[in-house]
Amino acid sequence: MEPYDEVTTLVEVVAQVWPRLPSLDESFERTVLFQLRSIEAARAAGNTGDTEAAALLTTFQNQPAAADVLLRELDATIRRGPRPPDIPGVIKHQRHLEIPILYATDRAAAPAAADPFTGTRGTLSYGVALVSVPDDHRMGALEKPRLWKLQFRADPAKHVILLGTEQLTQNHFIQRAADTIASAATPEALLFVHGYNVTFADATRRAAQIAYDLQFTGLPMLYSWPSEGATLRYLTDADNSLWTRPHFADFLRLTLGRLGARRLHLLAHSMGNRVVTQGLADLTPTESTGLGHVIFAAPDVDAAVFTQLAAQFLHHADRYTLYTSSNDLALKASQKLARYPRAGQSVPTIVVIDGIDTIDASQLDTGLMSHSYYGDRTSILSDLYSLIRNNLEPTKRFGLAPTDNGYWTFLPTAQ
Repeated sequence: MEPYDEVTTLVEVVAQVWPRLPSLDESFERTVLFQLRSIEAARAAGNTGDTEAAALLTTFQNQPAAADVLLRELDATIRRGPRPPDIPGVIKHQRHLEIPILYATDRAAAPAAADPFTGTRGTLSYGVALVSVPDDHRMGALEKPRLWKLQFRADPAKHVILLGTEQLTQNHFIQRAADTIASAATPEALLFVHGYNVTFADATRRAAQIAYDLQFTGLPMLYSWPSEGATLRYLTDADNSLWTRPHFADFLRLTLGRLGARRLHLLAHSMGNRVVTQGLADLTPTESTGLGHVIFAAPDVDAAVFTQLAAQFLHHADRYTLYTSSNDLALKASQKLARYPRAGQSVPTIVVIDGIDTIDASQLDTGLMSHSYYGDRTSILSDLYSLIRNNLEPTKRFGLAPTDNGYWTFLPTAQ
């Protein structure tokens, strides 16, 4: 068995108990935020984070009422031991979990290949993908073999990998999804739509990682459109994101109308937001019944087009959330190519629409390209957890502050 990761547990418990803590002053919140990001930076650099975690505990101990809530929950969590997320259908192996992801895709099939689908256009098909998540998985990581660690082969006990797929007919897909939702701890579904330069296999890996890190107890699903998974195929991917529009809209109607989910949450990244915004605009208010949280992460969508489409689907879901950043190099390149600003950028302008919670992540360390922060930064994942799992509005979520211009920003760290 892998060693129990107490630092990760501490971070997770802080996020869980934060809404229950007594009223605290802003300096305490800023200090805790700074220390959580210090832990995140230490872990990203390959360190244990023990020193930073100890400083975080000391900060709480200086606030006895908050410390009491945290330590009681931390003690209970450690006594229970590490528990896998209650994702329906998860199979527990000795050193990893096997997570089923129900998918729909209009990629062409690739028989007898490591990746079962290509990046070219096909017909809409359905199935279930099985993805491994190792027991020592770290929040935000997509563990894969590293040559510098002398890892030459994928190992489910160490890596997040696509283990295999099973194709289903549409009727079998509907039945399996409906049965899973009916037996789930939370009768909801979370549908992930990937962006540009993503293979089918990598899309399944990200969908499983997000479901695991959000501890999502409903049905995780994936819609995979024909991205060619190559950096130099941007224009082809852009065309395919439009070509897939009617297929995605039909799939949305199916999931909203026939699976029996109490709510369907959507999480789209990058160019996948073109698929989602166009698809949402195609649905009538009646067809949109059951939409829960719709999350636009770093959308590679023309900002003006995004605003036009939003006018067609606003108020059809429980809540819309838009994550932006001024540091997103991928969107800067997209803007240079397309000339006009992207909806996922917070400079030169930031998209603020009544009915959409815009959140500027520019204050965060969002990685090298600063484009996949929605899935690989614990600050964003913790915010998504509070949004999807706890259904909290921005005023009640940790680390967010309102601006005078109608949007939210992650608080700057204490100095």
